[in-house]
Amino acid sequence: MKFNLIGCLLVMIICAVIGALLWPYSINTWLVYFGKAPSIVWWHGALLGFCPGIGQATIPVAVITWILMLFLV
Repeated sequence: MKFNLIGCLLVMIICAVIGALLWPYSINTWLVYFGKAPSIVWWHGALLGFCPGIGQATIPVAVITWILMLFLV
C-alpha cells in the first residue's frame, strides 16, 4: 500500500517536471510562429503535465513541434 502511493507520487512528479520543460517549449514555439507573444511559463506546463491525456502527449507533441520547425522556419 505504501509503495503504491510512493510510486504514484513519483510518476506524478516526473510528469510534472517533463511537462514544465516541454509544454512551454511547444506552446510558445507555436505562439511565436503565429506572431503572438510567448506567454506560457514553466508552472503552466507542470499543471498540464498532471492531466492524464495531455500529460502523456507531452513528449510526442514536443518532438513533432521540433521536427516541423526544422522545415517551417
